[in-house]
Formats: sequence, structure tokens, C-alpha cells
Amino acid sequence: MEKIAIVRSASSTVSKNQYNIQEIGLAKELAKLGMIVDVFLISDKETTYSEKCGLKNRVTVYWLKGIKLPGQQGYYKDLKKILDNNRYDLIQALDDSQLTTVLVSQYCNKNNIKFVLWQGMYENYPEKYKRLIQYVFDWTLLRILRKNTNYSISKTTSARDYLLEKKFDEVKVIPVALETENFIGNQIIDYRRKLNIPDYMKVLLYVGKVEERRKPFFCLDLYNRIKTEHCDCCLVYVGKGPMLEQTREYATKHKIQDVYFIDQIPQRELSSLYEISELFILPTRYEIFGMVLIEAMYFGTPVITYSAAGPIDVISDQIDGLLLSNFDIESWAQKIKKSIFLENKSKEMGILGKIKIEEKYRWPVVAKEYCKEYRRIINN
Repeated sequence: MEKIAIVRSASSTVSKNQYNIQEIGLAKELAKLGMIVDVFLISDKETTYSEKCGLKNRVTVYWLKGIKLPGQQGYYKDLKKILDNNRYDLIQALDDSQLTTVLVSQYCNKNNIKFVLWQGMYENYPEKYKRLIQYVFDWTLLRILRKNTNYSISKTTSARDYLLEKKFDEVKVIPVALETENFIGNQIIDYRRKLNIPDYMKVLLYVGKVEERRKPFFCLDLYNRIKTEHCDCCLVYVGKGPMLEQTREYATKHKIQDVYFIDQIPQRELSSLYEISELFILPTRYEIFGMVLIEAMYFGTPVITYSAAGPIDVISDQIDGLLLSNFDIESWAQKIKKSIFLENKSKEMGILGKIKIEEKYRWPVVAKEYCKEYRRIINN
């Protein structure tokens, strides 16, 4: 029985209750396929601890106490000790621009363990200080990582092209997927009644972190542009983040009507919100994959979004969702008005999107591709 480790190198925290954690979803399905899997994530507490899950408790999730460094870098002093105490056939670490990924690759090289680079990042950091970190990293550590990396798996075709440009060897593209088991036992909530939304109103929806990358002001301006011609719509805006208060104030200042803010919502209630929505708005220029994208589509809600890495691989424009290559409000508004209000295609797009996610982007389907690739690497 093969034993593998999956390391999330970055120091960005993830919530077990609010987010589909890709590594855990993959690990649970690999356990069903006969593997033992350890997952390493940054701890949400001031200590390192572990939990068991998956078939026959074959999955161990290690929540590592870590030191957060600039650029979402992380250092985990307990990681090596745990790796030493286990005999892994393969270790996978996330993204080429992470210090921990380089350290894991060196560990594997020293201990004759197969190392896999798992790539989601598909362009260099745009922020100035992160760009400087990227430059230093590429100048000092990229060569070491490239030397230690014989096997790479990318989440998207854009991430593959990014690695090839950085002179990594052949890269296999396998997407990430949705852990639909998280939605078993969904709690049915009448969100129209809870938020006092009239039955005649079409609901536009945003779910995600309220931050600059997700362009909250653009989202509000876009909705307001549509609202001027179609007063029978409203916007439900779900999320917390550094720009939440600014976003609320922006809506008030510009007198944008019928916006319902919800700070957060448990996963078990999400289906009730998606199912009353005509369209999911995801205005983000940079999207590694977009778990919320496939989550919305899984519940039959079509998405309008920018042509970033994840969306261009998943969405077929005007068939099961809407894609744009700019951030011109008028272009977005016209596309929404045509598809949702004039041609009333949201239901049709939603059905086709749901079918696509069911067939291609659930872990019981996708994990088989990972398992096949891991076994090929281990036996190579």
C-alpha cells in the first residue's frame, strides 16, 4: 500500500468549515483507492496537531504550527520531524515559488523519495514587494528546485505553460475538484424569507473573500449598472476580508439599492443560497482554479468571470457560463443582460454547468487520474 504526503507550502490559512480544502478532498479519495495519505497544512492554532479522517482513517491531516513570512511564505519547524517518522513513497509540495517547497524537494532528493511539484500559480506576483521576493527566489532557489523536480503536476493549462517557461521538464495537467461529501446533510434555509427578498427579484450572487483581488467595487458598480435597467434584481454579497467595511461604505455612499451583505455562511447552507440565484459574479483577474467557481456550477448557478487560469479551463463561454477578457463594466453588463434578462439562459447554462462538474470535477472522478499518475511515478 503506497504512502504519500501532500504539503501545502504557503502560509495562507484555510478554514475546515468554510472552504473545500483541495488536499483533504484528494486525500480522502486516494484512501478509497488503496493509498495511505498524510496532508500538511498550516495550523489554525498556536500548536501542531493532527486529525484522522477518510476510509479506515487512512488520511492523517497534520496542522503545522508555522512562521508566516512575507509573500505568503511559510516555515514549519515540525515538518521535517514528522517526515522523518514516516516512510513515504512520494511527497508532493505546492507551487514553485515557496521556500518550503524547495526544502521538501531537497529532503526528497537526500532521502531518495519521489518528489512531485504541484503547481497552481500561473504568473509571477503582481504586487511590488512580492515581485521583489519572486525575483530573489528565482535568482537563488529556482535552479535548486528545478534540479530536484523530475515530476510536475499542474492544476491548469496556464500553470503548465508557466512551468514550461521556467524550464521545468514535462508537466502533467490534472485539475482539482470538489469534495461534494461536504454537502451531504445540507441544511435547507429559505434565504428569500430570511433576507426578505421579494419572489419577483432575480438574485445575483457573490461568495468569497472581500479583497482587492476580487474587485468588490467593480462588483457593486456592475450590479448597479444592471439595476438601472432591471430593477427586479438584487445582489447578495457573502464574505469577509480586509475590504468588507470599505465595500459596505461604498454601497451606502453610492446609494446602491437592494444589496444584502452576509459575513459568512456554513457550507451546509450554501446550496440554499446558490439555488435561488440566477448568476454568480466572480470579478477576479487572478484565479488559480476557483473552488467557488465549480461549487456554484455544481449547484446549477452559472458564473460570469474573467478569463483567468481556472475559468478558461472549466467554462465554455455562453454555454455553461460567461467569460470576459477585460474589466469594462459595460461589456460585463451587456453580457449579463443578454444572457440572463433578455434570452433567459441562466437555467439552461446552470443545467449544463452542473452536468460538467458532475462528470469532470468531483474528487471521485479526478482522484483516479492522480492515483494513476502517482503510481506511475512511484514505480518508475
